[in-house]
Amino acid sequence: MGIWFFVAKHTSERGTSLLSNIAMQRDVTAEEILEHFSDLKNYPEEALAPYQEFRVGANTYYFTPGGFLYRKDPGTEEVGGFFCGYLTDEVWRYRTDDG
Repeated sequence: MGIWFFVAKHTSERGTSLLSNIAMQRDVTAEEILEHFSDLKNYPEEALAPYQEFRVGANTYYFTPGGFLYRKDPGTEEVGGFFCGYLTDEVWRYRTDDG
């Protein structure tokens, strides 16, 4: 599992511009989930529903409307979880009743 670093620019209370380093761990399991559900040829019958939680290993994941994958981590309840990636519109529509 690699670590990705992002730089975020935000404004302090005093109005000065600040740069922050944000470290994020790469979630290989999430990448595998997205790859799996994107494979319509080999897994055509698997359906998804928004906000339906599922566990893979020790982690809990869910998709929001539009195919955005989140992982529920301790401490991320207020923001809805850790964003992991997304499915294409085509795949999301195919896997849900939206299609």
